[in-house]
Amino acid sequence: MIRASYVEVLIVAMLATNLVACGGPSGGGRYSEPSDDIELHSEDAGDAARQSVYDDYGANSDGTSADAMRVDAYDVEDSGNYVCTQDCSGHEAGFVWAQENDLSDGSDCGGNSQSFVEGCEAFVEDRQQLADESAQAEAERAAEDAQYADEPDWEEE
Repeated sequence: MIRASYVEVLIVAMLATNLVACGGPSGGGRYSEPSDDIELHSEDAGDAARQSVYDDYGANSDGTSADAMRVDAYDVEDSGNYVCTQDCSGHEAGFVWAQENDLSDGSDCGGNSQSFVEGCEAFVEDRQQLADESAQAEAERAAEDAQYADEPDWEEE
């Protein structure tokens, strides 16, 4: 499988833009009106850029299951995604322990206290969510950049 970096995809998109603007394969010439082919090509460039970022993040094609280790453990904030029976000290301790031990897999959470394990698992889930959100946001920026770079300049010079 060939993997292209975001920069490589962007360069290809820019080269394709120049080819079309100069009357390349579309035959339109520099001052012609946009066509459906150009819009489709722009969408393809955006999709390719998006997928390249997902590949870099180790994510699925929808941006989920990104590599949680790309997120610094100390960037993960406790969302409080657990229910405490009395105080939340066990949950908080589990969360902090997972953070300090740089965990990204819930199967590494263990102990004698259910609340500690739940806090640890909450950290892993919050970290995964942050990794997925980061991958998706970066992919959307890359797609927008690629589509923008792929649009021909229709103004006369």
